Formats: sequence, C-alpha cells, structure tokens
Amino acid sequence: MDLLIKNGTIITADKIFNADIFISGEKISKIGKIQFQKNCKIIDARNKYIFPGVIDAHTHFGLEAYGSRTSDDFSSGTKSAAAGGVTTVINYAIPQKNETMFESVIRCRKKAEKSYIDYSLHSQIINWNNQSQSDFKKLATGYGIKSFKVFMPKTEGWGVGDYDLLKILEASKRFSAIIEVHAESSPLIDGFVKSFVDRKKTAVSNFYYTRPNIAEEEAVNRAVFLAEKSGGNLYVVHTTTAGAVKIAAEAKKRGVSVIIETCPQYLVLNKNVYEKKDGYLFATCPTLKLPSDNKALWEGLKTGTVKTVATDHCAFSKKDKQKAKNDFRNLRFGMPGVETLFPILFSEGVVKKRITLKKLVQVTSQNPAKIFGLYPKKGCIKIGCDADLTIFDPKMKWRIDYRKLNTNCGWSPYQNMKITGKTVMTMLRGKIIYDNGKFTSDSGYGKFLKR
Repeated sequence: MDLLIKNGTIITADKIFNADIFISGEKISKIGKIQFQKNCKIIDARNKYIFPGVIDAHTHFGLEAYGSRTSDDFSSGTKSAAAGGVTTVINYAIPQKNETMFESVIRCRKKAEKSYIDYSLHSQIINWNNQSQSDFKKLATGYGIKSFKVFMPKTEGWGVGDYDLLKILEASKRFSAIIEVHAESSPLIDGFVKSFVDRKKTAVSNFYYTRPNIAEEEAVNRAVFLAEKSGGNLYVVHTTTAGAVKIAAEAKKRGVSVIIETCPQYLVLNKNVYEKKDGYLFATCPTLKLPSDNKALWEGLKTGTVKTVATDHCAFSKKDKQKAKNDFRNLRFGMPGVETLFPILFSEGVVKKRITLKKLVQVTSQNPAKIFGLYPKKGCIKIGCDADLTIFDPKMKWRIDYRKLNTNCGWSPYQNMKITGKTVMTMLRGKIIYDNGKFTSDSGYGKFLKR
C-alpha cells in the first residue's frame, strides 16, 4: 500500500524543513505539500522528526569467537536494529578454519536470509595469499563487496603483518575498495600484559592499562603511513583516542585517504567502568579510554574529522562474559548497542548541543551510505531513493532497560541511562516494519545490497 506521511519535520544532512512525503512502492515519489491520495495509508507525523533510515556499518551478528557465539543472530540482531530506527547494517564475514574469504561471504549471506532489514557484508582478510587475493578481486569487482577488514594486532589470532597490509592497501587502490583496520599494536599490548601478569595483577580493573591509548595511536600512525605510501584507501574502525583522531586529521591534510569511525561506547563511557563489580561486561577491543578522549571524539564529530558512528554490536551474553570476571586474560570482547545507537546520539549529542541535527544525519546515514557505496539509494530523503525512514519523537523521555530491548543479550552497557528522544516508527523500502513497540514485518524482508 502507498503511504502518505503528513505534518512531519524532515531532517537531512543538508537542511531541515516541513513537508509531506508520498511513498509509492519502495521509493519516495513526492516531497512537498501533498493532497490526499487514493488508496494510500496516511501517517500523521505531527511533532515528530523524520530522518533517513540509520545505517550501522559495523555489526557482528552470529560471530563465533572465544569458544562462544554471540547471542544475536541476523534475526534477533536486525529486529533489535529496526526498533532503534536502523534500516541497513553491514556485518562482518570472518573466515572460519579452512574457509576462504568467498566461502565465508556465502555462509554469512545464507545466515542473513532471516534479516528484518537490508544488509551488506564486509569481508575480513586473515592472510594474504593467492587464494585471498583471488577472492578479493572477485568480491570487489563482481559481487558488490567493496570493503575489507584487517586486524593489525595478532592477539586475537586474526592479525596481518605490515608487509601484507601494505600490499592489501595497494590492492584497494587498484580495485577502488576500502581497507578497514582494527588498529592496535601487538608488541605494545604483549608488553603491557606481561608487566601486569608478572606482578600477578590480572584483575579486570587493570584491563585498560594492558591496552592503553598508545597501543591504538602507534598502530593508527603506522596504518596511515602505509596508506600514504601505497595510495590506498584506509578506514579506521572503532577509533577511541584523541591522539588517533589527530594523527588521521593531519594525514588527511596531506592528502591521505583516511576515514575515522567511532562508536557510542567511546563517546559516553570511559575506563572507570572497569572498576565496577561487573566491569567484565564492558570489555571491548579496543578498551574504553579516558573522559578527555570522549570529549575529543565528540569534537571530531562536530568538526567532521570523525566521519561515522557505528556500534560494533557484538552481543556476548552475560553468562559468557562472566566466565572471565576475575581475570582480564580471558575477557570476551564486545557489547550490544544497535538498538540504542540513534537515541543515544540524539540524546547525548543533539540535546546536549555537542552536534547538530544535520550532523547526526551525516554520521549515521549520509556518510556511511557514501563511503560504502549505497548512496543515493540509501542515506537520504530524496525523490527516487529507497523509502527507508525513521520517525522519531524528540521529546519522549525514557530510561534504557535491557529487559525492554529486543536483543537476546540479556544486558546493556547503557542500563538506566536517561534518554530524550525515541524511534516510534521505522520504514524499510516503503514498508512499515516497526510501529510503536510492535513489529509489523516478518524476518526475511531485508535484502542483500550490492555496493
């Protein structure tokens, strides 16, 4: 059924205005003052904001690691996403033992058939041999996957050395692809860990000090240097420190192709949570950092140095997390967050005047759509684009409570956080999939997006 949204305030990356939106099929067909149309459903968005559907470009649904599996698969994870106004995710396809990059993408696509929302995949490179080079070309040129992740630290067993990273960045230039790096330094982490283990100080309260700011900043500096020498396209995921943002900003001025992403947890949480009784829940990789880093990341969003915010949604259950509650060496890294991404950024960013409404749209919709090859189909409100819309009540006040979220995780790092603003309706390609607490679409409506 065609939809007519009336009386709302449209928020885009460029302007804010009052207008009606007419949706025919899967596309936006009219924007302006629109009279009643026959055979259409009318939605009154009075006193509501209408945003482009949110794009979370960093999720880990169905991840297998640490001898466990994350509690959210594509079905529960994307259902949770839809409730938060997210209409597109880009998940990571990580090869399992004896699996090629291409095989991992096929496996992940099959798992994603139950997705509530549209999705794409990043392919992770765990080695750089003839097979992975062939898969890289195949995925980038014929399969619509243009982004590839590399772990710089070897602590998780996925690390790629500097020479291979240089060659991967060179390949990104040839195939117009993006190389995402998890930037931390193995030698520094190993040294810091050993210093605490030798002193028998392995409590979770010491976790930050095993992966402090310098561990990220050294690796970002190295990755930027290799990108500059290779001419490759660099994207630094889940950036956490002021120093890393500064390194990237200075490189950008020199003409280096480098993009910075951060996450809500690095904007609103800091290392002090590791002192809590349940500090093990907040274990992430990289670690949460200092209050001064929170401030610098908000400033980076404001100035445009930090281009995107994504969640790194990696929802290990509380039971899994508790297995390492007494020793940082066994921590399960990752947090849930896809459902709370947008309301936290609105409440902590816009309401507290750290960023503008237009900047909010830039970092959660337009920028990721442009960076990852989805624009203008996604990431905007224009005639002809997909009718992916988030209708948002900017005045609604509530507290985050994991028992009322749709993740299977069973906890939230933002428990009891006071929030102003909430998604009340989510539309995907012209179809209402979430409406005031109720899901009006079944899993499987989401489509794979070639980029």
